[in-house]
Amino acid sequence: AQWKPSMKKTFLFAALAACLSTPALAKDYIHKWCAPEEPAAPVMVAPAPAPQVERINLAADALFQFNRSSVKDLLPQGRATLDDLAARLVSRQAHIDSIALVGHTDRLGSEQYNYNLGLKRAETVKAYLQEKGVQDPISTRSAGETQPVTTDCHGTRATAALKACLQPDRRVVVEITGTTSVAQ
Repeated sequence: AQWKPSMKKTFLFAALAACLSTPALAKDYIHKWCAPEEPAAPVMVAPAPAPQVERINLAADALFQFNRSSVKDLLPQGRATLDDLAARLVSRQAHIDSIALVGHTDRLGSEQYNYNLGLKRAETVKAYLQEKGVQDPISTRSAGETQPVTTDCHGTRATAALKACLQPDRRVVVEITGTTSVAQ
């Protein structure tokens, strides 16, 4: 069989490629020219801290006038409490994933009215915190009258004694979720 010039070039290039690639794949077992390969040390990564949830109960009677929910209805003590909370959230050293505000009411009034009142109070607290520079994600919702903390308040008429007894039910709960607690 006769070798054609194009076949000779192809054969030479293939032989040259094989020769050049073989030493790159071979390890130096005989001459020990290279330092022995050290196995890579395993990299230990510390687990990310688990998110923590801090819950703060803000008494609605300390925040708002009775049966009210707007910013103009905030009491001086309520403004001071929210100012303190906003300052701690803005100057924190923690990473906050989210802030959830849940408005609660007592059982006086209709269920729908109380749901709306709780939601308006939560939204007012959100707006106030954002106005004070809190930039973390804030969600709002209402539990209305569905999650009372009082158990021994009797009566259905809105008397002064019943309003006082039901006061702990009127609140806004702040749930802060993050990697470090924001202590109160």
